[in-house]
Amino acid sequence: MNHLIPRRLTACLLAALAVLSSAAAAGLTHLRCEYRDNPIGIDVMKPRLSWMIDDKEQKTETGMARGLRQIAYQVLVASTSEHLADGQGDLWDSGKVACDQSIQVEYAGIMLDSLMHCHWKVRVWLNDGKTTEWSAVASWSMGLLKAQDWEAKWIGLDMKDASVDRQDAEKRRLPARYLRREFIAGKNIRRAMAYVCGLGCFDLHINGSKIGDHIMDPVLTEYNKRASYVAFDVTQNVRLGSNAVGVILGNGRLFAPRLKNPAPYLDYGAPRLLVQIEVEYEDGGHARWVSDGGWRATADGPITANNEYDGEEYDARKEMPGWDTAGFDESKWREASLVDGPKGQLVAQVMEPNRVVDILKPVLVAEPTPGVWIVDFGQAFYGQVRIKVRGQAGTTIKMTAAYSLKADGTLKTVDNRNANCTDVYILKGLDEETWCPVLKGQGLRRIQISGWPGTPTAGQFEGLVVSTDVAHAGEFACSNPLISKIHRNIIWGARMYKRHGVPLDPDRDERQGWLGDPAKDAESDAFNFNVAGFYSKWLGDIRLDQRGDGSIGDISPNFWDWGNGVLWPSVITILPEWLYDFYGDRRVLEANYEPIKKWMIFHQQRLEPDFTVSQDSYGDWCDASTMDQGGKAMGNTAMPLLSTAYFFNNCRIAARLAQLLDKPDDVKWFDALGDKVKDGFNRKFLDAATGTYAGDTQCGYVLALKFGLVPPQLHDAVVARLIDNILVKNQGHLTVGLIGMQWLMQTLTDVGRPDVGFTIATQTTRPSWGYMIGKGATTIWERWDCDTQGGGMNSEALLILSGNLDAWFYQTLAGINYVPDAPGFKHIIIHPRPLGDLTWVKAHHDSLFGRITSEWKRDGNKFTMDITIPANTTATVHVPSKDQGGVSESERPAANATGVIFLRMENGTAVYTVGSGTYQFQSTLPDM
Repeated sequence: MNHLIPRRLTACLLAALAVLSSAAAAGLTHLRCEYRDNPIGIDVMKPRLSWMIDDKEQKTETGMARGLRQIAYQVLVASTSEHLADGQGDLWDSGKVACDQSIQVEYAGIMLDSLMHCHWKVRVWLNDGKTTEWSAVASWSMGLLKAQDWEAKWIGLDMKDASVDRQDAEKRRLPARYLRREFIAGKNIRRAMAYVCGLGCFDLHINGSKIGDHIMDPVLTEYNKRASYVAFDVTQNVRLGSNAVGVILGNGRLFAPRLKNPAPYLDYGAPRLLVQIEVEYEDGGHARWVSDGGWRATADGPITANNEYDGEEYDARKEMPGWDTAGFDESKWREASLVDGPKGQLVAQVMEPNRVVDILKPVLVAEPTPGVWIVDFGQAFYGQVRIKVRGQAGTTIKMTAAYSLKADGTLKTVDNRNANCTDVYILKGLDEETWCPVLKGQGLRRIQISGWPGTPTAGQFEGLVVSTDVAHAGEFACSNPLISKIHRNIIWGARMYKRHGVPLDPDRDERQGWLGDPAKDAESDAFNFNVAGFYSKWLGDIRLDQRGDGSIGDISPNFWDWGNGVLWPSVITILPEWLYDFYGDRRVLEANYEPIKKWMIFHQQRLEPDFTVSQDSYGDWCDASTMDQGGKAMGNTAMPLLSTAYFFNNCRIAARLAQLLDKPDDVKWFDALGDKVKDGFNRKFLDAATGTYAGDTQCGYVLALKFGLVPPQLHDAVVARLIDNILVKNQGHLTVGLIGMQWLMQTLTDVGRPDVGFTIATQTTRPSWGYMIGKGATTIWERWDCDTQGGGMNSEALLILSGNLDAWFYQTLAGINYVPDAPGFKHIIIHPRPLGDLTWVKAHHDSLFGRITSEWKRDGNKFTMDITIPANTTATVHVPSKDQGGVSESERPAANATGVIFLRMENGTAVYTVGSGTYQFQSTLPDM
C-alpha cells in the first residue's frame, strides 16, 4: 500500500501555507535544520496544503516504482482531531477532486476565525488504480486575525537611561528593558498560546524558563508599515496557580543604532512590548493574560547596553535571580508605561526564526601582545561567542570581533568601520560563569580579548552560528577539491546572509537589506535551503517600501531611504518570476504584479527619447576592474548599458507575468515597450559590424545574451566576443562584479560553452574564488582583491561575487534544473556536463514534490548516471553518449527499459523522457 507524507514546507510560501507538526512529518526528519516549530499563528484565511507521495514500498527490480502519478485527491479539515478520526471534515471536505496537484492546494472550506485549531489529512488516487491510505494527521492554528482581537496594550519605559558613546554621540545604546507580571491560573490547563511583539527584539520567559530557542525575534520590518508578532505554544510552561511572565527587550532596529552616519537612519524611539496569552481550561473555560499598566519594568538589569553595531554590555553583578518566577520582589521596579505602538499593521511571523544552527570550537588561542588574546574559530560566521570564565567580581572582559589579523598578530578592525563590534562582560565572582550576548549578533572569525583573568583556553569559548533557520534542501559534492571548497564557502556565506527575515550583510555599520545582492543569487540559496518563505516575506517589505510615485529604493526594509534606479530594485521583477518558476508560487505573482506595473510606469516615464536609460546608482559593483583601485567600485561596464538591458528584461518579465495572470492588454503594452527598448539598446550600444557591445566587457555581453537582446544573426559573433574576452583577453578569468556574476555562468551553459565556466571556476589566480581560498577565505569576499584593499567597504563575508555560481554547480555539473513552463519542478531537466577533470558529481535537491538526485561518474570513456525522480513528476534526461544505441538503463538497452522513452540525439547527448522512479543510465562518452 502506498503512503502519503504530508509535505513539511515550513512557511515555505510565507503565510500562505499550512505546515505540519513534528509528529506528523516523522518520515522527513533527515534534514538537520528542518523547521521544528508547530505551524501556529497563521493569519492567512486560505492556507495552502501540500503533500508528497511516498512510493518507496512500491519497489521493482530497478528500484522505486516508475511513472507514479496522482490523478485525484481528497482533503479533510476538521476542528478537532476526533472529528478527523471519524472521517468528518467539518471545516472542509474537498470530496474527490480529479487533479494531479499535490502542492499548494488552497484551503476552500468554511471561513476560518482567530485562534481556530485546524486538523487535516489527505488521500490520493494513483494512476496505477490504487488509492493511498489516509495520511497521518497534521495541524495548524490561526493567529489573531483582527485588530479587535488584541486586548493587550503596548507598554514600555522612557529613554532617560539612554547611554551615548563619549567619543561619538552617534553610537546610541540603551540598557535592556526587563518587564514582568504574575497571573493566576485557577483551573487545569488544556492549552495556552502566547502572542508577542517585542520591538526591537525580545526574549519571552515564563516561570523561570526562556520560551523557545529563537534568537532576536521578531523579523525585521519597517515598523511604521508592518510589525510581526510571534506565536508560541506555552502549554507546557504555564501551570495551575501562580505564573510569572517576563520579557527582555532589546533595541534591535527600533532604537536606531545611528542617526546620521553613514546614512540617515529611521528611528522609532524606545523599545516596547505587546503580549497576549490565551489560556484554555480543561473545563472549557478561557482566560486572557495581557500586557497593560499592571506590568512592572526596569532598565537596571544586567544588560547595561545593547546595539548590534557596537555590542552588548553585561554586568553579572546586577543579575536578578528569579525575576521571571512567581513571588519575585519587584518593589524596586517601576510601573510600566502605556506607550504608542508602531504605526504599521500587526501581522503574524510565520517564517522561520533565527536560531543557533551550529556551534564552532576555536582552532587557536594566541597572545600577540601581553594581556591581549586572539581566539580564532577557523571559520567566518555570523553569531555570538559564548564564554566560560572564573575570576574576581568586577573583572571586566572586552571582546572585539572581526575577521582577519594585522601584521603584528592583533585584530584587524578597520573593516568594522564605525561599528565597535565589542562585547563587555563584568564578572560577579561566583564559581564558573557562562555568558553570551542575546540581543546582538556579529559577523566574525576571530575575537580579540582584553581583561581575561588568567590564561584563556580553547575549551572556554564557543562560536554560536546564528541564522534564519531555513531547512536544508540540497547537497552537492564532486571530485574536484577546489570546486568543493568553493561550494562550502558559499554555503557558509549564505548562512551569514539570512538573518531576521532579510538578506543582510553581516558586519560593519550597515547590515542593510540591499536589493542588488539577492536577485538571481536566490537561486543558489534555493538549491541548498528552503528559502521561499524568506524571500516572499522580504518581497512584502519591498512592496510596502515602494514610494507613491512608483519608485523603489535600494534597501528594504528602508531604514536608510535612498536610491531610485533600475538595476538593484529589479529584484521586484526577478524574484517573483523566479519564485513562481522554482516553487510554483502563483500567489507571489498576484501579490507583486501591481507594484511591478507601477514601478515600470515610473521608469518608462524617465526613458530617454531613444528608449534607453541614462544612468543608475552602482553599475557592475566591484567588478575586477576595481582591483587595487582603493574605493572605486562602480566597474567598467557603462551604467546606461546595464540599466537599459535590465529595463528590457523587466519588460520581458512583466509581459510574462501579465500573460500568466490573464491581463492581455498589459501583455501587449509591455511587449511593445520592450521592443522599443531592445531597438534602442542595440542602436546605442552594439557595433553590428563586429558584434561588439560598448566597452567590450564580459558583463555587457552576458546581459545582452541572457536577456535576449542580441539580434539572431549576430548571436554567434557576440558569443565569440564573450569567449575571446574570457579565454584570451583575460587568460581564462572573469571580470564581472555583482551584476554580471548573477548571470555569467548560466549564460555560458546556455550558449554551449560550460567548459569555459569550468575554466573560470577552477582558477586559482586573481580574480577568482580559488585565489580567495588560497588566501585563507572561508566565505566569499566582497572584493576580488580583499587582501590588498584598505579598510572600509571590504567585508570578508558577502555573496555579491558568487552570484548564481552555486546554482550552476547543481544545474550544469550535476545537471538538476527546473522548467519554467512546469513550475515547482513538476517537470525536471537532468542534464549533467562531465567537464574538465571531474570524475564524479553527486547532488540532490528536495523539491516540493520530493527528492531529486543526480549522481554520475566516469571511468575513461564509460559514463554511469544514477537519478531519482519523485512521484507525481516527469523528467527529460540528457545522457552524454556517442549515440543512442550505446545507452543502457539498469543493464538493458535503454530502448527496451520500462518507462524510458527516447526523444532525440542533441549536442552529444541521448535525450529521454521518464516518469518518477530510480534509473541508472550507462553510456560511452563522445570524444571531447
